Amino acid sequence: MELKDIKAGEGLGDIKFGMTRSQVKKLLGEPSEIEKFSYSDSDEDLSESFHYDELELSVGFDEDAEWRLVTLAVSSPDYEFMNKKLIGIDRDSLLATLEELGIKNLEYENDPSEDSPESILITSKDKGITFWLEDNVVSEIQWGPIYINEETIIWPN
Repeated sequence: MELKDIKAGEGLGDIKFGMTRSQVKKLLGEPSEIEKFSYSDSDEDLSESFHYDELELSVGFDEDAEWRLVTLAVSSPDYEFMNKKLIGIDRDSLLATLEELGIKNLEYENDPSEDSPESILITSKDKGITFWLEDNVVSEIQWGPIYINEETIIWPN
């Protein structure tokens, strides 16, 4: 199974947004860990993440999307976005590469935490992809399907 190509709005290799939990397990096997949580205080917007530690991959499913795959996150330098390895490069190199790839309209957000006081998020809403930087180095890439509006997802074929 091919798993290294990050496809914005589509998935990762053979894994496609919109797949069910059982379809993902059929491709990847049992996850190292399953985490259930809510993005709010409500029990109405539950999410579930499967973590595959050996692949440095997390896959997320949301209840309001009928438990279909809506987020992917990777942290290994083996993954590629548009044939470029981005995990482990510095901020200036990331910005130069994104410009070279024609990805513009980036949004920047400081996201400090106790573990990483210098954490920054760089997001392309057009591509539905976020680059997490810790100490000015790309540590994770997270992406999902493209949304028409807050409730309508364009599922890949």
